[in-house]
Amino acid sequence: MLMPGPSIMTQELERTAANANVGAPLAHVLIVDDEIITCTMCATVLTNAGYTVTATTNVGEALEVLRSAAQIDLMLADIQMPSISGLELAQIARELDPALAVIIMTGHTNEDTLHATARSGVADFLSKPFELDELRFAVHQALHKRELQQEQIRLRAYEQLLASSSAISSILDHAQLSAVIVQRARHHIACDAGFLILYTGADTAPQIVSDPVDALLLTDGQALATAAYHSGARSSIGDIELAEHAGTSAPIGLAVPLHAQGRPIGVILLCGRQNALISPVNQDILTLLGNQAGTALENARLYSELQRGYHSLAELDRLKSEFIAIASHELRSPLAIVLGYTKMVRDQSDGEHREYAQRVLDSAQQIRAIVEKMVDLRDYDRDRADLMLEQQLLGDTLRQVIGRLVPAAELKGQRVTLQLPSTELIVPADREKLLLMIGNLLDNAIKFGADQSQIRVELALWTPEQLSAATAAVSANPTLRRLARPHPEAWAVISVADEGLGIDHTEHAQIFERFYQVADSLTRKHGGTGLGLALVSDLARLHEGLVWVESTLNQGSTFFIALPYTLAEG
Repeated sequence: MLMPGPSIMTQELERTAANANVGAPLAHVLIVDDEIITCTMCATVLTNAGYTVTATTNVGEALEVLRSAAQIDLMLADIQMPSISGLELAQIARELDPALAVIIMTGHTNEDTLHATARSGVADFLSKPFELDELRFAVHQALHKRELQQEQIRLRAYEQLLASSSAISSILDHAQLSAVIVQRARHHIACDAGFLILYTGADTAPQIVSDPVDALLLTDGQALATAAYHSGARSSIGDIELAEHAGTSAPIGLAVPLHAQGRPIGVILLCGRQNALISPVNQDILTLLGNQAGTALENARLYSELQRGYHSLAELDRLKSEFIAIASHELRSPLAIVLGYTKMVRDQSDGEHREYAQRVLDSAQQIRAIVEKMVDLRDYDRDRADLMLEQQLLGDTLRQVIGRLVPAAELKGQRVTLQLPSTELIVPADREKLLLMIGNLLDNAIKFGADQSQIRVELALWTPEQLSAATAAVSANPTLRRLARPHPEAWAVISVADEGLGIDHTEHAQIFERFYQVADSLTRKHGGTGLGLALVSDLARLHEGLVWVESTLNQGSTFFIALPYTLAEG
């Protein structure tokens, strides 16, 4: 048990800081020393240097400050105190906030002391007596080291955040998307419970999605979320009970509002027991994820509207264009922020930090390319489309498509495998349209495949006889008749196989027609407008190729794309 010792009046220290003629505070420093003279001297020096300072001679008071919602950047503590040592206090402080910088003041510097400070995660130590310049320099160096560590954590988190953003953007089922958003938020930021609160109207109760599912959002937690929703700004708190899980309350919370098309739609709220939850790094990470989540939720809502109106071609075209236009616009805004800040960090960094920033930048530029392709798809008229044929390495194309969609498969516990021939197959094709064809088939396999299953992608070279034998059973399919090219020398065949529910043989021909969808149960569960396979069919026709499916109910499906191949080109 901690025994209270003599303390300095907090009001006196606050007056000292308030009277200092300095600009904006550089950082918040907590000073803990049982010697009043040393405590006052350090507080005065650091206050005059521009820092926000809280000082005390009482370890109990120091622990209260560390456990409060106040953001402490550095703790300066004496190694010898009546109730607890500075090293023990440092260990407790680092458990509450792993990012906290710590400097230990000691009058007995030896090898044992150095080892002990290192084990406690101490940034530096000061040998008493020390000069004032030594104090200022040690604090500056410790905070600089902390800033570099925080920046490294931030860059790594941004790289992971881009992968999450890609996965979130690929989900169009509103219920599944809501659960994944909360899960990804907790994946990036350690906390006890996470909540997604969606506001559907003033007269209806908000929809709350929690992770873990048995976590309980308390009244004060709802109030914090509502305040963030109405203010449109992120907010945090650390001294009231916000949520409960497994009988334990969470007093620290971080709430970030979600926006879509300039209007608030909900809030992400994370609750926990550690001050690190509301650190500036975590606030930035959750804000970026919130930007992406708001866009994705709006896209899912629009996609549901698109489903309901697919029977009307005119209405479907209008909603489709609106969906893609909103998606491209809303994705560009948060992506521009990521690109801008990452370029700035990269240009101001060197060594390992510059490499991390470049990796984040490369990933962000890949997402930007995907957005531009969405815009191209909106403006694409398949009946008047022209091909820009270039020699394409099919193996590289397949690897690229799989790389984009693996995050979505991992969310369902699926494993995607790729089998390639020993010789690289090269065909003349329009690269963008080829990526679109393969991407549609793999996206369907992920959507309709079972959880924890395997998806097999294969590329092979077939003779005309092999192709005839494979398609004989489905030769009545009008899609095959109109796509087949007469007398090619060989065929480059891409297959995508899933372990889903399969498709009844009576529907094999119709699924390639526009707006056709299979059984109602699949439509309700997975969504869809019936345009994806029709688009694949039309693009294959433009390449003088063909598509077909082999499927049996409850045994999965395998979709094939066959493209004409000239043996001399191989």
